[in-house]
Amino acid sequence: MTSRVPSLVVTVLALASCDREASEGKPKGERVAALATVPEQPTFARDIAPVVFANCSVCHRPGESAPFSLLTYEDARKHAKQIAEVTERRFMPPWLPVEGYGKFVGERRLSVEEIALFQRWHEQGAPEGDPKETPPAPEFIEGWQLGKPDLIVTMPESFTLPADGRDVYRNFVLPVPVDRARFVRGVEFRPGNPRIVHHAFVLVDDHGGSVALDAADPGPGFEGMDTGSDARSPGGQFVSWQPGKRASFVPEGMSWRLPVGTRLVVQTHLRPSGKPEEIQARVGLFFTDEPPKRAPYKLVLASSTIDIPAGEKNYVLDSSYRLPVDVKVFGLIPHAHYLAREMRAFADLPDGSRRWLLRIDRWDFNWQGDYRFEVPVDLPKGSVLRQHFVYDNSAENPLNPNLPPKRVVFGPNTTDEMGELWLQVLPSTRADYETLNRDYGGFALRKRVEQLERQIAGDPADAGARTEFGKVLMALGREAEAGSQLDEAIRLDNAGAAEAYYLKGMIQVRAGQAEKGRDAFQGAVARDPRHFAALNALGMLALRARIYPEALGYFQRAVEAYPEEAAVQGNLGLVLLRLGRPAEALAPLRRAREIEPENPKRAEMLREAEAAAARGSQ
Repeated sequence: MTSRVPSLVVTVLALASCDREASEGKPKGERVAALATVPEQPTFARDIAPVVFANCSVCHRPGESAPFSLLTYEDARKHAKQIAEVTERRFMPPWLPVEGYGKFVGERRLSVEEIALFQRWHEQGAPEGDPKETPPAPEFIEGWQLGKPDLIVTMPESFTLPADGRDVYRNFVLPVPVDRARFVRGVEFRPGNPRIVHHAFVLVDDHGGSVALDAADPGPGFEGMDTGSDARSPGGQFVSWQPGKRASFVPEGMSWRLPVGTRLVVQTHLRPSGKPEEIQARVGLFFTDEPPKRAPYKLVLASSTIDIPAGEKNYVLDSSYRLPVDVKVFGLIPHAHYLAREMRAFADLPDGSRRWLLRIDRWDFNWQGDYRFEVPVDLPKGSVLRQHFVYDNSAENPLNPNLPPKRVVFGPNTTDEMGELWLQVLPSTRADYETLNRDYGGFALRKRVEQLERQIAGDPADAGARTEFGKVLMALGREAEAGSQLDEAIRLDNAGAAEAYYLKGMIQVRAGQAEKGRDAFQGAVARDPRHFAALNALGMLALRARIYPEALGYFQRAVEAYPEEAAVQGNLGLVLLRLGRPAEALAPLRRAREIEPENPKRAEMLREAEAAAARGSQ
């Protein structure tokens, strides 16, 4: 029989697993040593309350995600045994990284002395002590931790989570009503109903793919862990929420650009509570007038070849990437599903030494998060970033969702398995950023080829995968193979093949077949009238043929479809210049310059238009 283990059962089994580990010699020895340092007769007022208020009450309070409150003596007394058990097993506070393998902001970790203190207090009957010695209960910020947001974006409609059943992964698309591009210095997520939101990630989509996914799903948002290719981390930043996590602003000089028309995609992990619950989350955005001075870069180590036999207790995933430039590592996110057991992230330096970034000995999918270093980690050029994950697909793994175990392969569903390590790094200079982008881009494309080959082998009729494969092969210069994949995508889903037609047109234009390319671009627009890339390509063909009025029409439609594309705005400005209308060209050229401030061609064209407009006004 194959079944999903309910969340409560998973928790109990996980505690049992931790209990077996705690019975080994080292934890016992630590406890004996720690007991020698704690008070003989600890009381809640003097000893327990300060630890509880500092480490537990942020979640254990009314309206938050924990199942009971810990703000008073009576609260703590009723749960004294449970507190002693879960802290001894290090199940609470929930914190996965092993101490000594990276120092992170906001660590939720108790010392061995604090754990021993809970043990002794419980064993002695959980005495209160003198109530006058109890420190004031903590006062928590109501509403927004970072202050009043400049813009609050709310889910357009609420979503109702069923009373019971399996956990739900739901993605909600939130339009962002801005009338001009803004620079973001902070994001704060408010779940609305923290009792059912286990964690959330905030992504951005300025192309609109998430809107189509939302429209295809009958309920609010869309289901699953796959948010589509258009949803991405904003400006190389990691934006997530877990119970107890404190919101923060981005590092100085690392704001990110929010274009007009952007949607936020909020991916939530929802857990049924035993009754129907509604969620209508909000996201607070904090703006700045300062454009980014430094641009972080997201590196991902991963494998799409995961194939874990049933019963395998020690399946190992290793991947690596050699840095072509010096970088600072600001943070990282490890990700796997239920079968992962151990995670290692480190860098082998050119001098032969090793720099640890993260170690997790007992991965728990239910407590995943992102980790930001207190001090960024410097890694020199030539360092090899390494990922080492271990999976346990045996019946002895209490978190295995399949009993008896079954073969598990790579995939986005929770019953599949994944192994990803995201790293946020900052190159030293803009030139280094470009070097890293070129080098890692090639690395990522080769990895993507492996993934798509397996995906298509599993489902040869997947037109979307074939279109994506064609795009990747084009980027690698393998255009003949790309054309074959695109032709097959068009055959499989002609009505929905706008992107495949566009890519096919690009291949034909590059081969000197402009007329065939024009036909393909028109095929793309016929299937998607707002396909701005195909409209832009048709405009370019008309511009090269000096058919300026026709080019103008295509560029105007492309700008209307996607005004935040610098190339489209620049092309519109260029054709207006060619038509002798420099004053009208200023607006799109200025917009292109705003979108790409570091592109010298944008500045040069804008100066040309300004000079022509000035001459025309004399």
